[in-house]
Amino acid sequence: MRGFALLVGSSILAWTGTAQAQTGTRATPSGGSEASQISDPTGAVEGDIVVTAQRRTENLRDVPIAITVVNGQSLRETGANQLADITQRAPSLNFTATPGVPNFAIRGVGTNSFDYGIESAVGIAVDDVNITLPRYVPLNSLADVERVEVLRGPQGLLFGKNTTAGLISISTTKPQLGEFSSSGRVQAGSRDQVQTQAVVNVPIGDTAGLRVVGGYQYQKPSTQLVGPGRLDPVRRYFGTAKLLWEPTDRLSLYGIVDYQNNSGIEAYSTIRKFGGNDPTPIPAAFRPFAPANFVFTQNSALGVVASPTNNKTAIGSTDVLRDEHSLGAQFSASYDAGPLTVTSVTAYRNLRARANNDVDQTPVAFFDTNIANSQSHQFSEELRVANNGHGFVDYTAGLYFFKQHIDAQILQAGTFGVFPASTPVRLSPVNGQSNFDYGTKSYAGFAQLTFNVTPSLHLIAGGRYTRDEIDSTTTVTAVSGVCNLVTFLLSGGRSCVGTLAAPIVANRNADGFSARGGVEYSIAPTANVYATYTRGYKGPAVSSAAGVAFNVDPEKVDAYEIGAKFDLAERRVSLNLAGFINNFRDFQAQVFDPTLNGGLGTFRTGNASTLKTRGVEAEAAVRPMRGVSLSGGVTYLDTEYGNYNVACYFGQTAAQGCSLPGPSFNAAGSPLVGASKWTTSLAANVDQPIGNDLKVFLNADWRYRSRFYYAINDPSTIQNGYSLVNATIGIGDISDHARFSVFVRNLFDKRYAAAIYPGNFSVGQYVQTLPDNAFRRIGGAFEWRF
Repeated sequence: MRGFALLVGSSILAWTGTAQAQTGTRATPSGGSEASQISDPTGAVEGDIVVTAQRRTENLRDVPIAITVVNGQSLRETGANQLADITQRAPSLNFTATPGVPNFAIRGVGTNSFDYGIESAVGIAVDDVNITLPRYVPLNSLADVERVEVLRGPQGLLFGKNTTAGLISISTTKPQLGEFSSSGRVQAGSRDQVQTQAVVNVPIGDTAGLRVVGGYQYQKPSTQLVGPGRLDPVRRYFGTAKLLWEPTDRLSLYGIVDYQNNSGIEAYSTIRKFGGNDPTPIPAAFRPFAPANFVFTQNSALGVVASPTNNKTAIGSTDVLRDEHSLGAQFSASYDAGPLTVTSVTAYRNLRARANNDVDQTPVAFFDTNIANSQSHQFSEELRVANNGHGFVDYTAGLYFFKQHIDAQILQAGTFGVFPASTPVRLSPVNGQSNFDYGTKSYAGFAQLTFNVTPSLHLIAGGRYTRDEIDSTTTVTAVSGVCNLVTFLLSGGRSCVGTLAAPIVANRNADGFSARGGVEYSIAPTANVYATYTRGYKGPAVSSAAGVAFNVDPEKVDAYEIGAKFDLAERRVSLNLAGFINNFRDFQAQVFDPTLNGGLGTFRTGNASTLKTRGVEAEAAVRPMRGVSLSGGVTYLDTEYGNYNVACYFGQTAAQGCSLPGPSFNAAGSPLVGASKWTTSLAANVDQPIGNDLKVFLNADWRYRSRFYYAINDPSTIQNGYSLVNATIGIGDISDHARFSVFVRNLFDKRYAAAIYPGNFSVGQYVQTLPDNAFRRIGGAFEWRF
């Protein structure tokens, strides 16, 4: 931190000698039409980068928050097709593509949990609405994304309780009044990828506009199937209709309806390392169809060679499934009442999801049923007010209501080698299907004040009170043709299901408080420094696993940040610096509990006593001339758990800490799972004319992550450091009506794992998922804009 302070100080001294006075951007409340007037951060030198990170439209330089802004058009040009691809240009943001449980992390912190009731520490907001539905990432396309703001550090004061790590705020393009236009993109690439998207903007008189977006994506799985099972290709459909009506210059009404469908398997798990004999609690004499080393024997016979680059799976299930249907609607009303603007945002979204995984990694039906179905919906209403213009006190305040309900069903079963696959009976670690009925209500009031003491000095203070009410019921119901594994074996096959447990009712109520205070000082018209303290809050939960419920306490964080933002050389150079310390208490983390699921073990969520993260971030952008921009960033991150008992990993000795009951060990001092020490990124955008009629454009980016763990201290789950490079080159007419391009993603075909975890049925076995982006894709695209 001392080095960071010196760096900031030297930058300030260098700047104050060359600063030129310029007019800043006036802050206005977000929600009206003004908020859509965003300059392209990779465009002309004179353009300002405008964000809505504080629920009002402001110049990026004037916001005392560490923010990365990613331009939607720049992403699309590289062949990116989903939200996770923004990590390539945001060094402090990471994404883990664990099958069925996608997870973002900011500054190393996320919530990778299989629990339906556990919300992520990284919030995702689309057009001013937080999306919290389980195991779901909104936007299966980047078709109409205008920009993405990655807000680092707790953002709960203005954006809700469950943003203790940060927020990904996505803004899509609003309807343009008085304009008829059309744009779109057709893209084709390796692994039979086809992607189409189209946008039509239609004026309705002088005061209203309609914007319709639709598209389709298709691609084959990147994983090679060598067993008798089936992996369906990815198919994604999406459609959005947006209507903006501004009947007066004071009133703006904006409605959005969208639908998306995701199906198919993008990538599937493979064996990274074979283990030894089977660890299942079933004696070998009872499982003649699964002899010792059956995982190795079955896979080797089909040519599977376990390694960090293994991309072959030998699964036998023909019922592997991932399918999502989501429908959303929202309505925003914004009224300019003169001294203030009143904004109301009402939103609803539902999600129907089905999934089934073959988890035994073999062509036999040992454990080939892992069904996870859910039906969920959320409703939210936010009413807020914000002052117009710029006075002694700028304020944003509001009330918030949120309601969510989740019904989920999980069924895990197989033969476990007790009888052949042709037998119609299946065995389950529990008495059948586990059912979760989970309801959440949340009420909040918030306010943030900025005191403009002088034109240069600004003091920040704010708070948010939240009330959470959770109702949870866990039951287990019998399923025809499915027997309890233990009951069946102990009775010699004479009994199928034991006594069903009574419903487990676990209700939680909690009150939480988020707060923020700080100071911002303008050392020159285009240079600001700031220091802030933020208290973040993530609500309580109930963890349900294998028919058992566990209470999860609220997560809290005290976050300290200092930063500096400079626009230099007549705004041709931007430099943003930040240093931070985050102290978490009762950090909500996923653990593997070997005592559950009939001794097979399963994941559940618990609380680590503390977690500490600290680091330094630097981001810079250079715009030497019109149509040329270079940008980059670097993040250094240091993390460590406090007292936290977790299951021992394979091969861990007592000398290495595996000496507690379970067996387990205390993870105190261990680095956070998924957190790299170093992350860097670079990007270049060139758009230059060729003669009077044509232009050439180039878009490239590079990202590096240093090594990290996927399980606490387990050396077999280390992902070594790796780099990814994407590039695009194309040509179009001078007015951008038509553009042709070729692109390559993962230019050097670098393999890396999106998840590494222990296998269930072979001691010392490890499984991984190599995501689609771990394989080179070459393609071409045509874009039009009229």
